[in-house]
Amino acid sequence: MTAHNRRDFLALTTAATFGSSLAATTTARADAPRPVRVLAVPSDSVSALLYAKKANLFLKHGIDATIGSMGGGATIFAAVLGGSAEFGSGSVWPVFEACGRGIPLRIVAPISIYSSARPDAFLFVRTDSPIRVARDLNGKVMGADSTSPDITVMATRSWIDQHGGDGSSLRSIELTKPEQVESLLAGRIDVVSLRPPFLSVARQQPEKFRVLGTPYDSIGSRWLLSCWVATADFIAQNPDVVKGFVAALIEAAHYTNAHQAETIDLVAAFSGQDAATLAKGPRNPIAEAVSLAELQAPLDFAYKYGVIAQHVDLSTILAPSFPISRS
Repeated sequence: MTAHNRRDFLALTTAATFGSSLAATTTARADAPRPVRVLAVPSDSVSALLYAKKANLFLKHGIDATIGSMGGGATIFAAVLGGSAEFGSGSVWPVFEACGRGIPLRIVAPISIYSSARPDAFLFVRTDSPIRVARDLNGKVMGADSTSPDITVMATRSWIDQHGGDGSSLRSIELTKPEQVESLLAGRIDVVSLRPPFLSVARQQPEKFRVLGTPYDSIGSRWLLSCWVATADFIAQNPDVVKGFVAALIEAAHYTNAHQAETIDLVAAFSGQDAATLAKGPRNPIAEAVSLAELQAPLDFAYKYGVIAQHVDLSTILAPSFPISRS
C-alpha cells in the first residue's frame, strides 16, 4: 500500500473527528470477544503482537484481533484516526506532533526501547561507497519511512552535526524499507537506517552493505522508540478493551522476550523476510513497561529539533492503562 506522506497524514488527522471510528460505538454481546482491527509496521517489533494472536491471549482478554500491515507509522496513525483500525503501531514522534496540534491520538502501550548499550539501529551505505565519515553525508540523500520530520532522519541529522558535518544538508525521500534497501544498492540514495529484520539481512551481506554509525545515540542512551496508539475517544469509550489489549501485549512480551526463537517464523512471514536470515541477527526485545525518563528523552529531542512547537505534557499523551515503570 502506498504510504501517505507527512502532509497527507496531517491533513487527514486534522480532519478526523473524535468519534470517527464506527467500531468504537459498536456494542458487542457481553459473552462474545470484542472485534478490533490492529495495524502494524512489518518489522521485528510485531513479535509480541503476533504471538498474542497465535497463543489466543487477545481472546483470553475478551478481544478478537484482526491484524494487518502498512509500511509506515504515519500512514497507520492516519488510518486509526480515520476509523480504519482501533489500534496501530509506529514511532513516537507523530504522536507528539499530533498531540501538539490537538489531534486526539494517545499512546496505549510501548513497543521498542532503544539502548545505546545494545544498539539495534545502524546507518548503512554501500560497501563501495566513498562515504566514510559523518561529514561525507553533507548534501546526500537518505531513504526515510516518511517525509521529514522523521525520527530516523532527524536523529541522523543530529548525529552528523555531532560528528563534524552539516546535518541540515541531508535530504530525505519517502520509501518503504524494501524500497530503501533496493534504492541504496541501485545508487539512487546514499544512506539508510535499518533495524531488525532488515538489519539482519544487511549485516550478513558485507559485500553489499557497510555500517557507518548509530544515529539514535544522538537522542539519548535509552528511550522509547515506538508505541501502540488509539484515539482518545476510543480509549474513553472502551476502557476495558484498551486494558485487555495492553494486558495481552504485556503478557505476550514477557514470554517472547524469553523465547525469541519461537517468534522467528511469525515475524518472517509478516515482514516478508527469510526466517533463516532473521534467526542469525539481533532481535528486538519488546518493552513491558517504560519509565517517564524513557518517554521524556524523545519528547525533549522532538522539541529541540522543531518537530513540535511547544512542550507537551506527558499526561496528555498517555492512555490511563499505559504501563509506567517505577524503577
